[in-house]
Amino acid sequence: MSNLDSYLSVNEVEDSIAALAQAYPNTCQLIKLPNPTTEGRICHALNVGRGLVDSSKPAALFTGAVHAREWGGSEICVYLASDILEAYERKTGLRYEGDGEGKYFTADQIRSIVDNLNVIVFPCVNPDGRNYSQTVEPLWRRNRNPTESGGNPDCIGVDLNRNYNFLWDFPNLFFPNTVRTSADPCDWLSQTYRGSAPSSERETQNVAWLLDNYPTISWHIDIHSYSQLILHCWGDDENQSVDPQMNFANSAYDRKRGKKNDDYKEYVPADDLSSCVSLADRINDGIKAVNSNGYTVQSAFGLYATSGSGQDYSHSRHNALPGKNKVFGFTIEFGTEFHPPWEEMKSVIREIDAGLLEFCLAVQE
Repeated sequence: MSNLDSYLSVNEVEDSIAALAQAYPNTCQLIKLPNPTTEGRICHALNVGRGLVDSSKPAALFTGAVHAREWGGSEICVYLASDILEAYERKTGLRYEGDGEGKYFTADQIRSIVDNLNVIVFPCVNPDGRNYSQTVEPLWRRNRNPTESGGNPDCIGVDLNRNYNFLWDFPNLFFPNTVRTSADPCDWLSQTYRGSAPSSERETQNVAWLLDNYPTISWHIDIHSYSQLILHCWGDDENQSVDPQMNFANSAYDRKRGKKNDDYKEYVPADDLSSCVSLADRINDGIKAVNSNGYTVQSAFGLYATSGSGQDYSHSRHNALPGKNKVFGFTIEFGTEFHPPWEEMKSVIREIDAGLLEFCLAVQE
């Protein structure tokens, strides 16, 4: 069996969450996303929790496979949902074993997650891109929108994690040559083309739709690979908690963002930053318990400057859009390669799912 044969295809991802919704009708609900992809695929998310997803219970959103070549994000989401639902139904705990001491979640802890939290998993944000990566070009990153390709197959697609409506217009908003985003659809080497407009892509519109229509979402974790990192706010610049006027919405700071060790730094309230770091540390606690290979917790900017990312978009909404719920945004960069051998990927799934369950407990405390 090849390595690809062990990963879920796009259809298998969809079939898996549909099967869970059918098998556990009292503890999960399938959510149909409104925007079909360029190739006509209908996407679904799955809410794990007792009661309606739009209830007063807080919710956490986990998204996977935004980048086509990062296959394991879908499996992490599907296996997490399956593990929680089966353990809840059987009134048992969950144990994740690895090279470390292992991580055990009691039956009471699983019950607490299902009864007190809505866990929304969107396993495959970019199914067109994932399918292309799995069948044609393994290292394909973007979606498959051909609108601006001019007929050149190498120019197809948009990097969805540069397409969200957060500092999207990077040439006018960032210090020159600081941000890893491209305005050129034919920039094959970076594959970071931002798209024709903020949230122009149907896939990013689906994520925004979830945030708009389920306003109790208070946390968003975007699951990527690779680097063994847990990233929190912000991605556009270094953090500061002193001057609230120095922020992404203030045009006085245009073309100053993104440069290290200068005067501009992105504002985040001290309490919010403390909460983000604490929750990221709890994810890391779960990971370390399974495989003794703790991830690095840092701001997203500590990796490199980005514009239009899903993590920053989620985190910025309550500031940019009056009345929106505050959402703490995170990115997990799992593993050490895009397509780990399946035995290694199974180990990664265990460590990340343990980290996500630890996170689900932490947000209830």
